Amino acid sequence: MEEIDPQKIRIIQRRILSWFDKHERDLPWRRTRDPYKILIAEVMLQQTQVDRVLPKYQEFLRAFPSVRALANAPVADVIRSWSGLGYNRRAVLLHRCSQTIVKTHGGTFSSSVSALEQLPGIGPYTARAIATFSFGEDVAVLDTNHRRIIHRLFLGLELPKALASDKKLLSLAEMLLPKGKGYSWNQALMDFGALMCTSRSPKCAICPVQQFCRAYPEIQAASPLKIVLLRRGKRGKEKFEDSDRFYRGRILDILRSEEHLPRAELLRHIRHIRPLGKIRFSRILKQLKKDGLIRMNKKADTIQLP
Repeated sequence: MEEIDPQKIRIIQRRILSWFDKHERDLPWRRTRDPYKILIAEVMLQQTQVDRVLPKYQEFLRAFPSVRALANAPVADVIRSWSGLGYNRRAVLLHRCSQTIVKTHGGTFSSSVSALEQLPGIGPYTARAIATFSFGEDVAVLDTNHRRIIHRLFLGLELPKALASDKKLLSLAEMLLPKGKGYSWNQALMDFGALMCTSRSPKCAICPVQQFCRAYPEIQAASPLKIVLLRRGKRGKEKFEDSDRFYRGRILDILRSEEHLPRAELLRHIRHIRPLGKIRFSRILKQLKKDGLIRMNKKADTIQLP
């Protein structure tokens, strides 16, 4: 990759921040610097669209208004409150994380990325997000939007295969970060990726940094349909309704409204929705138990939330 001109970096920073001043989204987690509320938002936003998160975020905080409230709640209640968000293991990890913060750290969050990464369920992105959005630390973050923008600006189109590792992209993100403006810059890139440099239909014609973008000629040469097909190919061919994740979600949906169910009755409930073999059903139950999402009573042969 060619050496990047510092003047080019300054222009990109200025133009994206100027765009953000005019187009910033009004999101509830941007009205707080409370690290607990930032944590809840960031975990919910992993693999879940903003529109789905908005009502659940407020609902979850009403049920568990503080890290201590979450830590002291039964994990089954947390799983019930997570309904509608998918990837239910996140609820269990959030619960474990809150318990560690309360028991080991006295209910206090560290501003250190390395310390935050030691918490259960907190990866590099979430640790960096808490550090910058709660404590104003000048650290680069690398979520889906950041990754796409940086790849397109400096490397070209990210499809059908990324041209750099996350380590390299994070290095570029750190180089691009304006000193003293970590909070605004990281929020700006999120909105820029969500509204301007989108995955399927980027608005290149009105993009303020179009002239610096390595992907711009490629995107102009490719039809929107080709970009969509490339992205579909990247995701693979399995239908969601045939996936283990679909059945995991349906099992938990049923158990949220039942104290416990006999194993055979739970399988009958699932088969009313979609066919499922006994062997696969058993394997999915074992994985749900391993992830801390269900409890299995072997003597009574019943299944329930933990």
